[in-house]
Amino acid sequence: MIRKIILVAFALFSAVGVFAAETKRPLVAVMVSDDHYDADKLLPPMIEKIATKNGWNVAVLHGRGGSNFPGLAEVLGKADTLVVYVRRLTLPKDQLAALKRYVESGRGLVGLRTACHGFTLRNKKAPDGCENWEEFDRDVFGGNYHDHGRNDLGSDIRNVESQTGSTILKDVKPDSWHSIGSLYWTDPIKEDAILYQTGSSAEGKDIPVTWTRLHGKTRVAFTALGHQKDFETEIFENLVRNLVAWSLGD
Repeated sequence: MIRKIILVAFALFSAVGVFAAETKRPLVAVMVSDDHYDADKLLPPMIEKIATKNGWNVAVLHGRGGSNFPGLAEVLGKADTLVVYVRRLTLPKDQLAALKRYVESGRGLVGLRTACHGFTLRNKKAPDGCENWEEFDRDVFGGNYHDHGRNDLGSDIRNVESQTGSTILKDVKPDSWHSIGSLYWTDPIKEDAILYQTGSSAEGKDIPVTWTRLHGKTRVAFTALGHQKDFETEIFENLVRNLVAWSLGD
């Protein structure tokens, strides 16, 4: 009888231990709404694949090309890091307020490609009930997006030699490669940013592509990569994995 009680108690303790371990898995929130690079289709499965390998949970907030993200405040309240891939939209005021609270919370943030101009319309006012966040790139990512190069030239990407041993560039090989995505003019970036990749084309060279910085206590990472074809490469997948892991403090 005593042996039976011990076994039951052990089983209950084990179940509680497993549950506790599950609840400690980091939550990666993905905020995606893109009408240009098919990120709504391509990003969630890639993040879920990475998360499965790394023991993370994932919550996807789909805008599907629009500017409404149901459940955003609730998900951000639980998230350990947030991956943003949005393009030229404005958010309802309550959702933008929730996003700003998150950005100041000291957790993680990863921006991909169009996130640098994600929350501002081009030469348009925000619709009623919505707001722009034009300073998001400058103040949070530490970038200075002001246009992009010709689409037909693409971007020649190079890892910064002094950072090749960093966790950000782990398995991001080869050290130089060509992306057919146009080169984003992001320079200059903030002086406190740590640069990991640069890009060049016939129109320019040594343009910042991938970097990290601290916004207050929030660990912020950004890469201008994220064209459709980038998603087909192991290079990009490994880079995104590393940026998310870094933003989580791993």
